[in-house]
Amino acid sequence: MECNRICISAKNITMITQYFLPVIHPAFEVLKKSSRVLHFIGASIILINGLHLLEEHASAKLLCYFQLIIATEIYLVLFFAKTLLIDSQGLNVFFRIIETITLVGIAFTLFSYDHLISGRIHLLLSVGFFFLFYREWRIMRSESIHIKQTGVSIPNFIKDEEIGWPEIKSIIPRYQSIIIETIRNKKIQFQLRRNLKIEELQQIDEFCRQHLISSP
Repeated sequence: MECNRICISAKNITMITQYFLPVIHPAFEVLKKSSRVLHFIGASIILINGLHLLEEHASAKLLCYFQLIIATEIYLVLFFAKTLLIDSQGLNVFFRIIETITLVGIAFTLFSYDHLISGRIHLLLSVGFFFLFYREWRIMRSESIHIKQTGVSIPNFIKDEEIGWPEIKSIIPRYQSIIIETIRNKKIQFQLRRNLKIEELQQIDEFCRQHLISSP
C-alpha cells in the first residue's frame, strides 16, 4: 500500500491524505492472459502481409524484410520466453506499439498499391491494436484503487471511474479485499494484491469513516 503523508512538525502528527491499494482487476487479468494470443495474431498478420508483398511487389523487398524481421522477433519471444510478456508489462507494451506502427505502415503501403479494401482492414486492425496498447499502458501505470479526500478512483478500461464521497454509502476494507457500495446500491469488490497489515486496515477504515460522516 502506498500513501502520501503531510507532516505537522509542531504537533509531531502525521496525517495520511490518500491511499493507493493495488488490486486484482478481473478484466485486466483477462487482458494480461490474452496478451500472448494477441501478439501471435499481430505477428501472423505482419508475416502474411510481408510474404504477400514479397511475392506480388518485388520492388518493396526492404519493407518486406523489415516486416519479416519484426514478426520473427515476436515469435521468438512468444515461444522461447512464454511468460515474459505477461510478467513484464513494459516489454508487452513495447511490442504492442511496434505491432501498431507496423500495421499502420502496412495499411498505407496497401493504399499506395491501390489495395483499398485490404488497406482499410489493416487500418482498422491498427486502431484495435492501438486501443490494446493504450489499455495495457494504463495497466502498467496504475492498477490500484485510489482513496483520497475527494472520493475514490477505480481503475477501468477507458477511463478511471471517479466516485465522490456523497455518492458512497459504505466502504469496507478487509485484509484481502475491499468492498465499496454506492447510494444507488451498486456494489464494487476487488481482491487486494497483498494483505493489509492491522495498522493499515485501521488507518484506511478510520479515514473512510471520517469522510463518509463529513460528506453531505
